[in-house]
Amino acid sequence: MIWGLFLVIAGGALMWRTLRAEKRKNIETYLSEANTTLLVSSMESDKQAIDLKSLTEDSIAKSFKRVLSHTTNMLGKMAGLKITAYLVSVWFVAMFFNSNFLRAPMEWVGSIVLLVSIPVGYLWLSKREKKRFDGEFPDALNMLAGAVSAGESITHAIMFVGRSLDGCVGKEFKRMGERLQLGESPDSVFRKACSRFPYSEFQFFVITLRANLQRGGQLKEVISRLNRLMFESRAIEKKKYALTAEARTSAKIVAAIPFFFLFMLQFLSPENYEYVMFHPDGKPILYYVIISECVGLLIVWSLMRGVKS
Repeated sequence: MIWGLFLVIAGGALMWRTLRAEKRKNIETYLSEANTTLLVSSMESDKQAIDLKSLTEDSIAKSFKRVLSHTTNMLGKMAGLKITAYLVSVWFVAMFFNSNFLRAPMEWVGSIVLLVSIPVGYLWLSKREKKRFDGEFPDALNMLAGAVSAGESITHAIMFVGRSLDGCVGKEFKRMGERLQLGESPDSVFRKACSRFPYSEFQFFVITLRANLQRGGQLKEVISRLNRLMFESRAIEKKKYALTAEARTSAKIVAAIPFFFLFMLQFLSPENYEYVMFHPDGKPILYYVIISECVGLLIVWSLMRGVKS
């Protein structure tokens, strides 16, 4: 109960801080954001045109801040409230699970569940954001290629995409165009954009823009090729998932059977459930089930990783 009260108090403080941050954000100007930006040195004509490290290289503290900022961007408005609601829900689920199945000290169970749920939630948000990006970025490339073909400059073409396209990609293109029009260095603008979309496709697109701004080139042709490669890669990815759908479904079912059996055993045979879960002589059976499941899932995961690579 003490941990639950502490979590609720911490959640309330986080929600109050988020509400204040949202209110301050409405009155902040662009210059305050630019002052906190780490400006990277622009490229020189006698040096390498493609410098990927300048877009992604950060210290540990800045990487943590980037992950936190990326999380709030993925959650949208009232991010603090959503995070608090998620953590409180996870805590109550842990309490229910512990009281009905484990009966272990709640402090340990709650702490472990919270530590596991945070990266799981972040990975789920990242996967959802990547899916949105994959759906919107090809349209942005098509619109950008069309604007460049019509004779627009890169800055005006980026602004055109931002005004015409909705969603997270359109908003980011609009920010990029506004920052470029205000005179911010392209390296700084692209660095911020790469922190918002840390994907290889977007980084390659940014490298293309940087090289074009520095040395010129056939931007329309490069963007068209990048768009075609993205479509082909997505088609291969869907084909791969279609071919492995049966194996992945079978693995999920096999992995869920022991836990489903334990759950049903609690209601069908409470004596056997108590023996397996809490009796000293039944603990080896439980440990064998857990260890064998983890080994099996590890093998399946390694096989699936081999298919992906």
